[in-house]
Amino acid sequence: MYYHEINLRPDNPQAGMKLYLLDEEITHKKHRNRPLMVICPGGGYLSLAHKESEPVVARFLGLGFNVALVNYSVYFKQRPDESQPAIINEDYRVKDSLLDLVTSLNLVEQHAAEWFIDTSRVYLLGFSAGSHLVTSLAERYLDKQWRRKAQLKITFKIRGLLLSYPMLSANAVHVKEQAHFDELMAKESLAQLDLVTQVNAQMPRTFIWQGNEDLAVSPLETSRFVVKLQEAGVACEYHLFATGGHGLALADRTSAVFASDIQPNLAAWVELARVWLAQDEPATIHLYPDNRE
Repeated sequence: MYYHEINLRPDNPQAGMKLYLLDEEITHKKHRNRPLMVICPGGGYLSLAHKESEPVVARFLGLGFNVALVNYSVYFKQRPDESQPAIINEDYRVKDSLLDLVTSLNLVEQHAAEWFIDTSRVYLLGFSAGSHLVTSLAERYLDKQWRRKAQLKITFKIRGLLLSYPMLSANAVHVKEQAHFDELMAKESLAQLDLVTQVNAQMPRTFIWQGNEDLAVSPLETSRFVVKLQEAGVACEYHLFATGGHGLALADRTSAVFASDIQPNLAAWVELARVWLAQDEPATIHLYPDNRE
């Protein structure tokens, strides 16, 4: 496996993409392109959740994907705790995170051949606010005017969208650092952040999962989003589990902080996603000769 760290903006060393590439030489002097999973962890646009980062990366590497982990810009330079106050990036806006994702995808376009990425199978996976981020792009990325403004240069289409307990608006989000979240949202246009109202028929097919006991982002809002997808004719698979709360990542020991984070019913989402993704697998495997000698 090959590992690369790439900074996404000169003014913020914390904003970067971590690239995990499986060895492309699948057998002696024969190479294969692999699909790419682009992962955006959650954190309310305030910080980034570690348990939704490398534990998830490892799982999708095991499923045969190359993985790009996007550590996009966030509000906290330093997250508050009992011993220290928060250090805030006063200039931060949610659009900065979206531009970081745009930069990441532009890099994928630029280096796809070098990284042996199958650009016909690029997927975006987001958790909570990361879901908001990837959906924001998926709703807009085929709009020519928006592409020019955002400087999105990709020629490939996003093959699929995977949303884990998604934040779909900022109207009723409940996070640990609620006061800071409210301060950030006071600087934003809540109407522009409402993704339920911006669903359109050009969006990629979508996989969504959530626990019905989620108190951070409403399952009712997610259900309304699903109805909008259906009305727009966007293929959607939706798993609303009867129990389970917010922010459980893989929902097994790999990402658990507390014993209560281990919930086998929610942990099934990875296998459900694997089956959903397998619908896109080509009938044959194409190998390429080693022409670099």
